[in-house]
Amino acid sequence: MGTVLALGHVIGVAIALWTFNARAGGSFWHGVPPALILISPEWFLVSAGKALGWEITLAVWLLRGQPSSPWGVRRGSRSGRISRLSPAERAAREREMRPA
Repeated sequence: MGTVLALGHVIGVAIALWTFNARAGGSFWHGVPPALILISPEWFLVSAGKALGWEITLAVWLLRGQPSSPWGVRRGSRSGRISRLSPAERAAREREMRPA
């Protein structure tokens, strides 16, 4: 039973990293490229920490009402660096993502 729980946690870490990448504006179908990790180390460290404790992260996210990710690529960014967005930038991103 311990093996099943440990395997479930490891699979959850992989899924959490995949989801954090997609919510920050990355691709759901490609892994996090090493260049992105090097260009956005603070995003990677925060995401890795949240992924290791994904069970707690999921509970907090659900309790807060499933807010959008505070991380993303700024509009007009030439480097593609993921950084923490201001509330106005997050609102603009959410407006763009809504179906017309």
